Amino acid sequence: MNPEQAILSCMLNDIVIAKEAVSRLEVYDFVDDKNRKIFNAIQRNIADGVIPEIITVTRHCKELAVYITELSSELSSTANYQAYISILIEEGSVRRFHESAAHIVNLGTIEEIIERITEELNFVENRLCGVEDYSTEKTVTKSLISFEERAIGKNPGINTPLPNLTNYTGGWQPSDLIIIAARPSVGKTAFALACVQSAIEQNKSVVFFSLEMARERLMDRIIVGYSGVDAIRYKLGKLDERERGLVYDVADGLKSKHIIINDRGSISLTEIEAFATARRKEKKCDLIIVDYLQLMKVRSDRNKTRDGELSEISRGLKMLARDLNVPVIALSQLNRQVEQRGNKKPMLSDLRESGAIEQDADIVLLLYRAAYYGEKETIVDGRNVSAAGVGEVIIAKHRNGNVGSEFFSHNESMTRITEYRAQPDLTINNYYETEPVF
Repeated sequence: MNPEQAILSCMLNDIVIAKEAVSRLEVYDFVDDKNRKIFNAIQRNIADGVIPEIITVTRHCKELAVYITELSSELSSTANYQAYISILIEEGSVRRFHESAAHIVNLGTIEEIIERITEELNFVENRLCGVEDYSTEKTVTKSLISFEERAIGKNPGINTPLPNLTNYTGGWQPSDLIIIAARPSVGKTAFALACVQSAIEQNKSVVFFSLEMARERLMDRIIVGYSGVDAIRYKLGKLDERERGLVYDVADGLKSKHIIINDRGSISLTEIEAFATARRKEKKCDLIIVDYLQLMKVRSDRNKTRDGELSEISRGLKMLARDLNVPVIALSQLNRQVEQRGNKKPMLSDLRESGAIEQDADIVLLLYRAAYYGEKETIVDGRNVSAAGVGEVIIAKHRNGNVGSEFFSHNESMTRITEYRAQPDLTINNYYETEPVF
C-alpha cells in the first residue's frame, strides 16, 4: 500500500482524520487518477456534512466500488496518518514546482519572476509547517510563559528611542506593524534612525529599506548622532583631530553591529518580503524598517486605485510582521490637511489613504514639532517652553494599550533624539534670555 492509498484508507475509517486531511491536502497531491476521484468524493461528502465511508463515497464514483472497499479494509492502523499527509504534501509540492518552472521561464521581467517564485515558496512553506495546536491548554501555556518572562524583566519587545515611550508601549513587539507618520522634514527618518540605534544597542539586527535616501547618507547620520560632531562640518569634512577621532571610534564600533540597509529606490512588497525572509533565516533580522510606505511599488500586473495599492502594501507588511515574528516599522506621509488647520498637531485622519493603514497598524505614532511651523514656544506638561529642540510623539492608535503622547529632545540637525530634557518655564523666564538646550 502506497502513501496515497494509506491516507485514503485512514480517511474512510476516521472522520476526524478525513477532515484534517481535506483541510491540508489538495487533489493534485494525488498522482493516481482513481485516488484523485476518491479524495474528491470525500471532499464533497465533508462539504455536504456527510460522514465519508464506503457507501457514501461510492455514490460519487460507482465504478471504483471494489477498490474503495479494498482501501477501507486493508489498513490495520491509522497511527501514521500525519506521516502519510506529509509525504503527499512534499511530493505534490515538488510536482507543483516543476509545473511552475515552465511558466516562470516565460515571464517578462525579473520582478515578475521573483514575485512568482516567492509566492510558490510561501505557499509550500505554509503547507509544510504542519498543524498548529490551537487548544486552550496550549494557548494558556504560551501566555503564562510570556508573563513569567516579563516578570523577570525579559521583555520580548525592542526598546524604543524614548524610555517613557517604551514603558507606554512595551517596546516594539514581535509581529506588530508600527506606523510612524509626519509631514515632510518633521523627522520621520531621524526617528527611524533613532529606532535603529536603540535596537543595535540591544544587539538586535535591523533590516532598513530606504527608498528615498542612499545608505551612505543614512550611515552618515548615525555616525554624526553617536559622535556628537557638528553635522554641517562633518558633511564638509571640516572636523578637527579630536572630532575625527570620535568619528572613527564610532565607525569602528558600528562595523560589528548588524544594520543591513537596502537602498534600492524602487522596490516592491514582494521583493521586501523575499529579502527580509532571507535575512531572518540567516538570523540577521530582528526589526524591519521601511522608509517610506508611499514609495513602495505594488505587485505587477495589478490595476488598482492608489487606495487599493496602499491597502495591499499595509496588509502585506502586517503579514510580513506576523510571518517572520518581528516588529515592522513603516514610515508614512501625512496629507496636507494638517497645514490648513489652525492647530497643526496631526490626527489619525491625517494619514494619507488612512483607512487601510489605520486598520492594519497595531501602533500609529504621529510626529509633531512646533518649531517646524515657526512657533517660538510650545507647551510641555502645562508649561510654556522654547519650541527649539522639542518634538512630540503622539500615540494615536495602540491596539494593546492606551493612546497619549510623549515629548523628546533633539539636536539641530535631528541626528540625535533623546528623552525630553526639561527647560525653563517661559512664563517666568524671558524666552530670549533662556540658554539653548543644545
